[in-house]
Amino acid sequence: MKLNEVGEKVLIETAKKTFRKGKPVRIGIGDDAAAIDLPGEKCLVVTTDMLVASSHFPPRIKPEQIGRKSVVVNLSDLASMGAEPLGLIFSVAMPRDLEFEFAARIMKGMEKTVEEYRTYVVGGDLDEADEITIAGAAFGLAKKNRILLRSGARKGDILAVTGELGAAAAGLKILMEKIPHRGYEKLVKAQLEPNARVKEGMILAASGHVKAATDVSDGLAANLWHLSRESGVKIVIDREKIPVHSLVKKFSRQYGYDVDDFALYSGEDFELIFTTPPRFWESVKLALHRVGTRATVIGKVVDGKGVFIKIGESTEELEDRGYEHFK
Repeated sequence: MKLNEVGEKVLIETAKKTFRKGKPVRIGIGDDAAAIDLPGEKCLVVTTDMLVASSHFPPRIKPEQIGRKSVVVNLSDLASMGAEPLGLIFSVAMPRDLEFEFAARIMKGMEKTVEEYRTYVVGGDLDEADEITIAGAAFGLAKKNRILLRSGARKGDILAVTGELGAAAAGLKILMEKIPHRGYEKLVKAQLEPNARVKEGMILAASGHVKAATDVSDGLAANLWHLSRESGVKIVIDREKIPVHSLVKKFSRQYGYDVDDFALYSGEDFELIFTTPPRFWESVKLALHRVGTRATVIGKVVDGKGVFIKIGESTEELEDRGYEHFK
């Protein structure tokens, strides 16, 4: 059986069964990042993410934007755990005939981005390959009793998401299909220059009222299914409440695309999905508002299993579909 027949999810489940989880390991394979207990009240949060040019870098991307994306995809995993970044390391492989200036500009993009997030690139490794491949690892700190987990959702919680959805995927469509992007520059920027919700994740964790979170990296639907499976709960969302970027709606109407393909089933928005008991919602929303971030309630957590979507008067199971390697 080949990998394209089983997909990434099966491979991850195999890894979870294969690798042992020792005493200091608070969170192992299966969440957005791993967590290792340290002496005292904190744990070390560790994640890694790899970008391969042919799979992850769309046309017209600048080297500085490659550097930025390499940082953001890793910091977003720390954000979804509520961790404060300590630093990153990168293993970078490049073709031998790549222009030196191009490589230097990638590093400049990395440095500018880590400075924005008040952290550092502290080391790594260089190698040679047929195409640019960047494997990053990010390290952060979180309180053991405040870390945000995919397994933290509980019956009775409300489910919310930061920001708006669909922009990065629509931007990718514009770039890949060479669609004129006049008027849609913000969508293209969302794809080429993403942001990680690091401060928002830290705020959610510090509140003590949020126990479950994940980032919208693979798509809203896929990441909701991660929450549902890991928490052992049923999630019901309302289609009308999902905050879709206004330009995504306009773009979909103009070019005849299904807006759900961008808002529900495509990733790289890197917004945070989280749950909290209803009585704490106003204080959580206000804390996010203070840093200029809007959060929207889009659903609830109930008894049962699976992810369902309310469309008008009907409710149906939401397809477990999004970005998945090997498929």
